[in-house]
Amino acid sequence: MLKSLFSRGPSIPASKLPNANAFVDVVVAGRASRSVSVDVVTAKSIVVRGVIGRAGESAILLYDSGHGRLRAATKITGSSGDRTTLAMPSRVTSASIAGSGGGGGGGAQKRQTVRLDALVPGTWRFAPGGKGTGEFVKANIRDISRGGCSLILDREVKRGTSVEVQLRLREGGAPLVLLGEVMRQERIASSGRFSHGLRFHGIRPEEDHAIVEFINRRQAELRSRGLA
Repeated sequence: MLKSLFSRGPSIPASKLPNANAFVDVVVAGRASRSVSVDVVTAKSIVVRGVIGRAGESAILLYDSGHGRLRAATKITGSSGDRTTLAMPSRVTSASIAGSGGGGGGGAQKRQTVRLDALVPGTWRFAPGGKGTGEFVKANIRDISRGGCSLILDREVKRGTSVEVQLRLREGGAPLVLLGEVMRQERIASSGRFSHGLRFHGIRPEEDHAIVEFINRRQAELRSRGLA
């Protein structure tokens, strides 16, 4: 499906393009680098969350993939609401060769705070219309980032379903309740359970700060034990 999707655009392998819900560092017209999440990738464009500039402005995207740290030059084609549309880049190069464009070590530090590949206990419930209903049920949560997480359940939940996840990010602190939308799901062969990729909606600044603080703290703990 991905091959047919991108066959109409520039000949860039799908594996070298950012995935939906992934974070990219973006520099627009010489401004300071920002970290934003990818909303969707189409045959002709990349749509990111947030307004990062005006139509016609040049942008540099920096992101991680299976090919390492990559760099893509593009232009903003428009914005609507809290989304910005970027033209599909004509080429993608290695950031280690082209340079990060982020001003030294800041980019590396941001990448360390983007996503936490660790299993965290939590709870979840359905949230039709964006409002949680019923009791929270235990679940496992992993791949936590500022834009989403993976929700691991014994049952499969359909794509497009709205759910609430509840996380306790600091011992003794109040639990964080976040609204998410199921963007994809897959069966875990080893356990028979189902992993659901969630995209968070309506994240408030204090919630974003709590997530970043949690990821940084856990990453520091892992590094101190030689595990990261």
